[in-house]
Amino acid sequence: MDKLERFEKALDDIISNYNELGEELEKLRNEGRSKTTKFRELLGKKLVYSMIITIFKRYDLIDKDRI
Repeated sequence: MDKLERFEKALDDIISNYNELGEELEKLRNEGRSKTTKFRELLGKKLVYSMIITIFKRYDLIDKDRI
């Protein structure tokens, strides 16, 4: 596997995890658990993924339809 393939796989994982975290956070919100430690931990992880995605977007490394 070359460097570009590894990058694409890593990017797919980041986007997938970002979306999964969003779904889980929404579920916790609907359950009224938005003040729990788990919620805050997941929110922190989502923010980290968001920052990574923003950097990739800044350098036009992510297609707009990918997220």
